[in-house]
Amino acid sequence: MRSLLDIIRRISTGPVEGKAFVDSGPVLEREFAGIAGIGWIGKNTHLISPKKGSWFFLGELFLNLPLTYDRPIRDRCGKCDMCLKACPTGAFAGPYILDARRCISYLTIELKGFIPRHLRPLVGNHIFGCDICQEICPYNVKARSTTESAYAPRQGLYAPGLIALLSLDEEEFRRRFKGSPVLRAKRKGFLRNVAVALGNTQNVEALPALILALDDQEALVRGHVAWAIGRIGTSDAIKALERRRSIENDATVRAEIEAAIEEASSLALEEPKT
Repeated sequence: MRSLLDIIRRISTGPVEGKAFVDSGPVLEREFAGIAGIGWIGKNTHLISPKKGSWFFLGELFLNLPLTYDRPIRDRCGKCDMCLKACPTGAFAGPYILDARRCISYLTIELKGFIPRHLRPLVGNHIFGCDICQEICPYNVKARSTTESAYAPRQGLYAPGLIALLSLDEEEFRRRFKGSPVLRAKRKGFLRNVAVALGNTQNVEALPALILALDDQEALVRGHVAWAIGRIGTSDAIKALERRRSIENDATVRAEIEAAIEEASSLALEEPKT
C-alpha cells in the first residue's frame, strides 16, 4: 500500500497526502470494500469475493484526491447456511449477525479474562482463533495458496503439540512468537487457551504438565488448568486439585478448583482416557 502511495505521488500533478492501513487501524474496511464492489458481506460476516473467496487481507489507502466510485455487487450467499451450522459455539444469532461473545476467535484472542465455563468444551482444540466459518464456505474451495513466504507456517508452529506449550515461560513465549499476532493474547491468555484445549482432549498424558502449571504465577492460567485437570478426572487429578486448594488465595481460582474437584470426583471411577 505504501508502494502504491509512492507511485501515485510520482504520477500526480500536485501534492498528495495519504495514509495506508492493512489490518492496522480502526477502519470499517469490510463495509468500504463491500461498497467498492470487492465482494459482499456474507452470512458469516466476512467479505466474500466471488473469485477469491474470503482468504485475503484488506488494504486501505486514504487520499486527498477525487476518485471515481465503484459500485457494490449483489449478495451471492443465496440459501446456503453452511457457515451458520458449522460454528462450534453457535456464535451466529442469525444470517449476517455474529455474537462476538461466543466466537472462538474472540474467546481465544480478544477476551482477557476467564472463558465462560459453558463455552470451554465447545472451543475444542483451538488455541488462537478459528476459521471454521471460512473453511466451510463454498467460495473458498478454489482459493489458491499464497506465494508470499511471510504467510507460510513457521517451523515448529504448525499444529504444535499442546503439552509442551504449557511450560512456556514469559521469555520463551516472547521469543517463540516474536513478530506473530499470537503475542496479542499474551502469555497468560495463550496458556489459558492451551489449558482449555488439553481439558477437551481429556488425555491423561497431559496430567503431569497440567499439575505443574497449577502453580503458575497467573491466576488466569491456574483457573483454566484446574478446569482441565477436572476434566481428566483421575485420583491423581483430584489430589493435585486438593493440594492447590489448600494454598490458593485467589477467590476465582478457588471456585474453579472446587468445581473441578466436583467434576473429577464424578469421573474418578471411569477408565483413564488416552
